[in-house]
Amino acid sequence: MKGQVEFFGSLQSPYCYFALDRLDDLFRDFQIEILVRPVLPGVIRIPEVYRDRRPIEHEYFNRDVLRTASYLNLPYSEPDPSPVNWESGSIWIARPEQSRIKRFYNIIWQAHLKGKLYSFYGSLMRLIWSGQHPGWDNEGPIRDLLTSCELPVGLADQPHELIPEADEYFSDNQKAMYDSGHWGVPLFVFENEPFYGQDRLDQLKWRVSKSL
Repeated sequence: MKGQVEFFGSLQSPYCYFALDRLDDLFRDFQIEILVRPVLPGVIRIPEVYRDRRPIEHEYFNRDVLRTASYLNLPYSEPDPSPVNWESGSIWIARPEQSRIKRFYNIIWQAHLKGKLYSFYGSLMRLIWSGQHPGWDNEGPIRDLLTSCELPVGLADQPHELIPEADEYFSDNQKAMYDSGHWGVPLFVFENEPFYGQDRLDQLKWRVSKSL
């Protein structure tokens, strides 16, 4: 490999899903390693940032994700179910009970240990956000996904609380993200330079092309 791009992403951001195909292109065109460094959704790891969001922000978000998916010619719909359990009637306020997201982050950690994180994360995000797989979190789709990523199907059976070692891994990724210069996802870091947002991928590609 000629270099490395760190990709900080979560399961809750559709913008991370929107970035995947272009990251695949970056790997193919420049033979550069894409190192996925997952972090917990922002509404869980930094809830204070989202506590006072206004309806206008949510309305713009809903419009922008539909527009971005159309612009990129990607299938998209709100996931069923959402990876995060939301407080009823709230805007981006997570409930205390988050067994679904914690179970899946344990699976992500296991995929990391087995060296299959890039393929598993990308495949899981497409399962969640493409709008083509209602009930994506059921046993059948997840076991099929694990098989397609050459991972043991038994990894689907995970605790609904973060394993301490997994919690430490995601905390380390969050610290590395902050140290690079931003707090949000998707974040891409190349040669210690941060690029925040899927709309910065053209600039990232430009920077990579100038450096290799």
